[in-house]
Amino acid sequence: DYGCSQVVHKFECCARRGTARDAMLLNPHKKPFLCVVNNEAEVFIWRAFEDPQTYSLATAFKAFAEPVVRKIPMIINYGEFTSNLFVTGQLKRIVSWNLIKETRYPDIQTYTEVPLTSMTVFDRSTPENSGQQENLLLAGFYDGVCKLFDLRNPTHNQMVQKFGETVVRNKSTAVVNVHIKPNNDNKIIYTSHNSGDMCFWDLRKTKCPVVGKDRYQPLAHEAPKTLNVVGNNLKTVAFHNYAPVMACGSHDQGIKIWNIWGDKLNDIKFHEGFMGQKVGPSISVAFHPFDYKLVSAGLDNFVTVYGKSTQPQSLWA
Repeated sequence: DYGCSQVVHKFECCARRGTARDAMLLNPHKKPFLCVVNNEAEVFIWRAFEDPQTYSLATAFKAFAEPVVRKIPMIINYGEFTSNLFVTGQLKRIVSWNLIKETRYPDIQTYTEVPLTSMTVFDRSTPENSGQQENLLLAGFYDGVCKLFDLRNPTHNQMVQKFGETVVRNKSTAVVNVHIKPNNDNKIIYTSHNSGDMCFWDLRKTKCPVVGKDRYQPLAHEAPKTLNVVGNNLKTVAFHNYAPVMACGSHDQGIKIWNIWGDKLNDIKFHEGFMGQKVGPSISVAFHPFDYKLVSAGLDNFVTVYGKSTQPQSLWA
């Protein structure tokens, strides 16, 4: 409980099998489940995980029987509308499971041996289009390239777009995080790279977001608008699902808060003081699914929660 800085519950989330590599909440706006994957590609899903008396293991399974490729990080992501869970750990493919049917679906072919570093899922129903579904997966790779997959297509024809070649030509940079907002009506994709560059792409290839007060301007799809947020030392990035803000953490002991048009809103810096708490190098940042709260984990073993200011401040600059 971050309100009183107390541990609510502590348990073996991997049932004493391997080391946890990634975790996420499933259905956070309803009764959430905790999904954890370990270094052996074993997935564990827990219900009522916050209650020491009633928590239980809902299901557990091995994502794939093939040997785990150690150089590929174990990453999971979940499509809430389709109930599909996506797991990395293999070269040239992303493993897909349907949690309702507990069935493995055909793998998503990435057509590269470069390790995957980040992925996100965008799936929803579109009542304005006669109940059609949008089911997209965006993946970022260690060579700086991002690929967009349309999961409605046949397995051999799911990769529909490729981003990042222009960024790679200028500098060697790995993708840190990729993001598509749940209410992505303007079809914008956000990609961040460890060189400190934030790139904005338009799915329709006709225009990209502009950095500044003017939100959009016509640009070629191959030349995205970029924003350098922390120099050349970007380690972790988080995007709020609904608010137009993003947080960037680095090892220079600072966290920078930007809006999605390139205006800096806040700068949380390292400071010295007798018996005062200091901001250590950030290894992970994340936003609350709905609220204006940011959590940061540092190399100093501190987990810090930041909230919005008590004074009114516009996020739209």
